[in-house]
Amino acid sequence: MTLADAKEGDKLVVVATVGDDVTIQAQRFGISEGALISVGKNIPGGPVIIVRKQMELAVGRQLARAIEVSLQSGASGS
Repeated sequence: MTLADAKEGDKLVVVATVGDDVTIQAQRFGISEGALISVGKNIPGGPVIIVRKQMELAVGRQLARAIEVSLQSGASGS
């Protein structure tokens, strides 16, 4: 699934980013393959608010669609 599909409260592992431009942009946010993140809020048609190392980041919808994630083992959404 992509970050854009994630639900509020999901604890995720970043699996991959699609394309070099996306990879570079995601790395600026500290998001790379293997990063552990959680979804603070997924605003329909807007950004996905993620939490990474106690920092909240707003990831635009287009970027969120290009970040592949999976649920952390043993984690479930709210």
